[in-house]
Amino acid sequence: MKPTQPLNDLTLYPQENWDADYSGLESFNIVGKDDPVRKWLETHIPPKNGSCLELGCFPGKYLAVLGKLGYELNGVDLTPRVDTDMHAWLADQGYRMGEIKRADIWKLEPNRQFDLVCSFGLIEHFIDWPQLLKRHAELVCPGGKLVITVPNFRGWLQRVVHELADVENLRKHNLDAMDPIRWLSVLPESDWKVEFCGWFGGCSFWMGSAKRNIFEKICYRLAWKMARFLNPILPSNKACAVCCGIILQRAV
Repeated sequence: MKPTQPLNDLTLYPQENWDADYSGLESFNIVGKDDPVRKWLETHIPPKNGSCLELGCFPGKYLAVLGKLGYELNGVDLTPRVDTDMHAWLADQGYRMGEIKRADIWKLEPNRQFDLVCSFGLIEHFIDWPQLLKRHAELVCPGGKLVITVPNFRGWLQRVVHELADVENLRKHNLDAMDPIRWLSVLPESDWKVEFCGWFGGCSFWMGSAKRNIFEKICYRLAWKMARFLNPILPSNKACAVCCGIILQRAV
């Protein structure tokens, strides 16, 4: 069952704010090779001549990674530039192109399912994240993959740092959605094979760009010094990892 409320009533960060944030984006780029999500994708997702769909795809920095892996690129987002200059940029890179469109995720009714359905930092902006997770799942074809990642603000070390140095950014996110083990409880166990469920990216911090007061600036600098010390010696875990995610394969 789809939610009856409009999309914006279900989000912690209104669409007009996203549009304003993206209005200053001058150029599109694939995410850097050192990005933890890109490394994770390239480690766990083999190249394939299949189709992918990203929900909340703008500005396409991870969709481009999947393009490099050989996937036909499809995406949906409400940001106005998604079906104009973002589409043109992806096509100019030589990726196989499907349909990139501006549309409401809840109202999207494609006439197909996809070999890989993904989102990167989407579900944690929604109040009813389980419903959105199910929306992803219903678009995956038999034998296809469901790939979802979010930043990890929920672990105790991450939570402390964001409470002290990144409060404005923290308020845009639903911490209840930042637990991949809970995601598994939303989907029928018999329908999916778990290929990855957990935390990754090492001890690091992803923070917003809002202005900080003196206290927040001090905490911000101390957090990064701590991360440089801890990252080489701590494995990725719930307390400190910068990201979490799942990779599930749908039963045939």
